[in-house]
Amino acid sequence: MNNNGYRIVVDAGHGGSDPGAVSGGLREKDFTLQAANYMYNRFKELGVPVAITRDDDTTLTRAERLSTMTDTFGNDSKVIVLSNHINAGGRDA
Repeated sequence: MNNNGYRIVVDAGHGGSDPGAVSGGLREKDFTLQAANYMYNRFKELGVPVAITRDDDTTLTRAERLSTMTDTFGNDSKVIVLSNHINAGGRDA
């Protein structure tokens, strides 16, 4: 597969001590991790250069998260970062 030199970093938002949005016992960090792991594995299957910020329920500081993003492939216009977040919403009345 020709990806024109693009590299992808998949970020599983939140994690560890930061649950993100919580509603009815569901935690955003669990869904973002599931989505990020799926995306990471699928990009690998397709032969796209890919990295992931976390692959388990780990707490990352902002600096650690950014370092993972830039240390893996550098910081240039050919690096695409996909940061997963799933917000909680209210119910319609």
